[in-house]
Amino acid sequence: MTTAPKKDSGGIKILIPVGELVSRKLIAQALHVLSAFRNPMVLLFHVIEIPSRTAALETEPYRQEIDEAQKRLNELAEWLRSQSISTQVKVVVARNVPEGITDEADIGEYSIIFLMKRQFRKDWRRLFRRSVSAQVVRDSKCMVLTAPLDDRPTAEEIQ
Repeated sequence: MTTAPKKDSGGIKILIPVGELVSRKLIAQALHVLSAFRNPMVLLFHVIEIPSRTAALETEPYRQEIDEAQKRLNELAEWLRSQSISTQVKVVVARNVPEGITDEADIGEYSIIFLMKRQFRKDWRRLFRRSVSAQVVRDSKCMVLTAPLDDRPTAEEIQ
């Protein structure tokens, strides 16, 4: 199910949470900005949310969803590896997405979390939705970089 990140091998560790849609172009731009770091290890990370506080965090009921996310991330990881970027993949289940991201960042001792942020809602629905980015920035112990996803990625950019 997962490929755990290796302990620091001299390079910087970058955690990139990936949702349902991902833009190769945006990830490439982010990694270009972060290219000042030598030999970065990138972990492509997906959280499957189990919002119930009483349900057990068992993976078996979510096997199909985990497999689909794993396949999507592995395709993206292969693309990054073809560009000589050390890349690993991990899919987890968690009570909520921000908790899953911050837990992984703490356990994996990452230097940077790179979040691809959706466009900010300007209507009444924003009152009922919590910002994943805001929660991760508040709760994480490492640096968090965000990049807006202004428009939905094109078919060529989606992995």
